[in-house]
Amino acid sequence: MLPALGSVDGRSAVQSFRPGKVNGKHDATPSASLSLLTRTVNAEGFSVPRLSIIIPHRNDQHLEETILSVLENRPRDCEIIVVHDGSYSDPYRLADEVVYVREEPKTTAVELLNAGLMAARSPVVCTLLDGVVVSGDWSEPAMKRFANVAVGAVAPQLQVGRIVVSGISSSALFNVAKLRSGRIESQDFSPVAPTLAAGFYRRKLLLALGGWNDEVGASSADVELALLMSVLDLTCECEPQVVMYAAKESIPSRQSAVAISELAGIAAAHGLASPSLAATISSVMVAAFTGSLSTALAWSAGLSNAAVTRKVAERLACAHKQLGASLEAVSIRIYPASENLSEAQRRRAA
Repeated sequence: MLPALGSVDGRSAVQSFRPGKVNGKHDATPSASLSLLTRTVNAEGFSVPRLSIIIPHRNDQHLEETILSVLENRPRDCEIIVVHDGSYSDPYRLADEVVYVREEPKTTAVELLNAGLMAARSPVVCTLLDGVVVSGDWSEPAMKRFANVAVGAVAPQLQVGRIVVSGISSSALFNVAKLRSGRIESQDFSPVAPTLAAGFYRRKLLLALGGWNDEVGASSADVELALLMSVLDLTCECEPQVVMYAAKESIPSRQSAVAISELAGIAAAHGLASPSLAATISSVMVAAFTGSLSTALAWSAGLSNAAVTRKVAERLACAHKQLGASLEAVSIRIYPASENLSEAQRRRAA
């Protein structure tokens, strides 16, 4: 069940995090509501940054490459949150520069991201998977997009090898063949949501949506969130001036059997694919002739994955309730709002 907007387990949804006091899940204390563009001081005396950068730990070398690039090109007035499962020892002693959140052993990447979301204090969060490298003034153009209160997320350009992607493709998202292939990244500057590897979000909106679905892995959690945002008509824009880089091996593959199975469960929950026996048999028969039998079997197994479909359906119902009951409560201004926006756009803003 999603927490009430503005609260998390009965506490303020916007929390202060005290570095150096991480002893378990989250050593976070509540803070006052967030304000506008500049850093403010809340009632408890803690200053509130304007951007929280969340980096989950999966690989030491990739993590350190990402942290180094962020520190070398650190945005003004931000906090850097690194979430790990206790396996990272901070060999470079960066605790004065980075907030470390320690989770339980074997916590998944999606769970680490959600932990970072809970520890973050800023109105906007940026997620960077370890292995993503930034340069120059990489955050400010994206931050300026949030001057439009109708924008809930911003997708940067991400160069992976020779390919540049800009989030999850709106056209591929509702195409079962493309979903099954796992090739659903946008290359036309019109994403429906950022990829898990790199993205900017209004934090309060993510809390209303329940964060990322931890029933699925890093290969498909962004797809599930993208469908959620699309169904709820939430706005994501692409910022072509923000270009990030990543090695292919640092990006979760959507071609694995596990990823394909999860994508099938997500598709079934949204009514995009049928879990019927007839549809399964037909799919397997076609695949047998096209040489993609393993993909078809993984997809068919995912269509009947009750745990995934149930969790997706629950998140969708809760998000409808959260955002439908009081859309105005989701709005939080990062910059002065444009006077040209319609009332409908303002109500949909996060």
